[in-house]
Amino acid sequence: MTITFTNLVGTRENLDKTIRALLENNWTAGNITGTITPIFESDTEEPDQLAEPDDSNLNVIMIRLFSRDRYEIDNLDFNGNYKHAWATKLVVTVRGESLLVMSQMEDEVNRILWDNEPNGATRLNKSDSTSSEVAFFEDAEITFLRVDPEADIDYTPTSEGELVLVYYKIRS
Repeated sequence: MTITFTNLVGTRENLDKTIRALLENNWTAGNITGTITPIFESDTEEPDQLAEPDDSNLNVIMIRLFSRDRYEIDNLDFNGNYKHAWATKLVVTVRGESLLVMSQMEDEVNRILWDNEPNGATRLNKSDSTSSEVAFFEDAEITFLRVDPEADIDYTPTSEGELVLVYYKIRS
């Protein structure tokens, strides 16, 4: 018995790295006041957490793996036990040098996701430009929520949102 993933070309890569590459490769700095290209980090690539005290944590987009779960929805009945839908949940954190920059970076993240949303005809590519296993996003845009600052003055406005990527495993 083998397990395969629909749409996948080559070997799997962690989906935080896939989304990091998507954002980095499609970023339009001109859409951000000050023409800013943020630093892109993902769990897979082990970001340098010690860099934060020297202000290198400004204008950063971090993608973290949160969970992998079976994806249950009424209209995904596969008539048996040979095909399962799974979902990987990622947390996308946006940290800007100001509220304006943070908001514009959120909009740019959502523009890229919406423009590159996988569906039957469009595949979500891995960092090596081959097709990943992702069949669709649960939502084409992320709802970002503001993270409360640790002090009275918020020097690094931060927001977070979830992106759910759904894929299929097949037993043969």
